Amino acid sequence: MKHKYFTFILLSSLAAIAAAQTPFQLPNAGFEQWDGGYDSEPTHWNTFGTSDGQFASLASSNHHYRRSGHRPGGSGNYYLTIYTQSILGVKANGNMTTGRIHAGSMSASSSDNYNYTQRSNSDHCQPFTATPDSMYVWVSFYAGSSSSTAQIVVVIHGDTDFKEPNETANTALFKGRATAQTTRTTSSASQMNWKQLKVPFVYDGTSSANYILIDITTNKNPGGGDKNDSLSIDDIEFIYSAWLTDITVGGTTIEGFAKGQFNYAVHVDDLAAFGTADIGYTTEADDASVEKTATTVDDTTVRITLTVTAEDGTTQKVYSVTATSGVPSVPVAIQDPEAGIQPLVFPNPAKDYLTAACDGLLEIADMQGRIVLSRQCSAGERIAVGHLPRGLYTAAIDGNKKHKIVIQ
Repeated sequence: MKHKYFTFILLSSLAAIAAAQTPFQLPNAGFEQWDGGYDSEPTHWNTFGTSDGQFASLASSNHHYRRSGHRPGGSGNYYLTIYTQSILGVKANGNMTTGRIHAGSMSASSSDNYNYTQRSNSDHCQPFTATPDSMYVWVSFYAGSSSSTAQIVVVIHGDTDFKEPNETANTALFKGRATAQTTRTTSSASQMNWKQLKVPFVYDGTSSANYILIDITTNKNPGGGDKNDSLSIDDIEFIYSAWLTDITVGGTTIEGFAKGQFNYAVHVDDLAAFGTADIGYTTEADDASVEKTATTVDDTTVRITLTVTAEDGTTQKVYSVTATSGVPSVPVAIQDPEAGIQPLVFPNPAKDYLTAACDGLLEIADMQGRIVLSRQCSAGERIAVGHLPRGLYTAAIDGNKKHKIVIQ
């Protein structure tokens, strides 16, 4: 990754500034910046051309290219392709790293061949102190064998010159790891077939987070696969969780809780004594933060909002719990001025169940207009509503005129 030309010194400086401003993502994660032409190294990445070790000169031939285009839905101008070569009859897997390649042996499986973070050389190390929850990356992989497996290994490690794979079993040297693998996505060397890999980080190490080492290879086994196997990579993204895995009211999990559902309704007996302290939660990631706020909607309704912010300070999810007390005392005849019209559901008021009077999509909304129940039903079908807080709602089937209903 040596910056050989003045033009690219400026480019690299700008990239370094961008990296400093986004400490939760990799610099040049989409392979848009390069140190030179189509066969140069991507900025902040390294391959055989800048390797060291006894056999570095033999391994220095090109194993990668800059390709024009981008993954589906992307917007970049370039992506990276690495491929397997044969060197003196020995298959050398395509290899790209944020660290440095050490070519110490002609035996592909030798422990003297590894990638490592070289802290003394800023071109071959990547400082990183965040703890992402997962990694997303786009790949297209061609291999001669359907069983060949390409691999991307990510290690967040401490203040050492960490070697991969030699030190991956030493939990004292790293904090967390993520490994993405794929068999071939296309059986034609001339055809791209992109797919997105999504893998979690596992934080089973005891080290601090100081550096990140990423190694991309055309085969998980040294010397594996076939000559000209090729792996294309685009848009590596680290994901930070802002999900909740539980919400409780008075210590009891809300009925029907699901982390991808953001709005809940509950009934409380004493609304005046109800507040944010009555709402508990569990975050999916330990480093996420939650802010709770209470808003009085009216005399019988309070809404608690939980704003979850992930470690990156940007990713957010917002959950709400609407608490009501009491039952409307307004007579049903007043609440449903269309009393002489064929009802959509009955009985009204209802306690545990409603019965549909016709076929279609039943939607029940609260007084704030939020859909609290949506279900395709048939005439005569019973629909459970006992989980809904007592109060006034509107019901509609297939968007027909809404009718007010009371749930007791």
